[in-house]
Amino acid sequence: MSYRFLVCLSLMLAAALAAGCTALLPKSKSETEAPWKTFEEVKKTYDSIQPGTTTLQELKQLGYDPFVNKNVAVLHYSDVLGKYAPNAVRDEFLEPGLRECLQSSIRCSAFAIEYRQSRRTRVGNFFLDFINYERRTEITGWRFGAVVVVVGERVVYKSWSGVPSISEVEETKNPLGPVQEKGTSLFFR
Repeated sequence: MSYRFLVCLSLMLAAALAAGCTALLPKSKSETEAPWKTFEEVKKTYDSIQPGTTTLQELKQLGYDPFVNKNVAVLHYSDVLGKYAPNAVRDEFLEPGLRECLQSSIRCSAFAIEYRQSRRTRVGNFFLDFINYERRTEITGWRFGAVVVVVGERVVYKSWSGVPSISEVEETKNPLGPVQEKGTSLFFR
């Protein structure tokens, strides 16, 4: 075999590896275990809860049961007070359901949920990522949180917050590549 042939073969092999190596970049997924798989599902369930109408039993059937759904937190009356009336706000400024909760004290409780799904996918050039020269990570997913306040056996208040669609990018560039992080430890021991 000639030298030229080996060089061409090596270049073609390197190009093929570089093109197909993005599949070797790390990927990760993080999600809270829940009966809902999408933001739309959890929001639709939340929207079906009607203060003044929905019962505690119905709320539990919707997935807000801390003994069935492990990621539902039970808040005590004092937690509700600390969250919604931390500075002893006058009653007329509170939502009617919260006012009822605070007036009924120990008969009041709340259920809090916090769900998220996120995926981290490294994209870009495998070789530059591998030698720690340049890394790009795309983060996608959603986040939903809600608090439902109950007095006795009836929902009196609800609130939610969240991000229906997360789209973030993290970029890291290390001009010294693989020695970037090791460099400081060599000089400052």
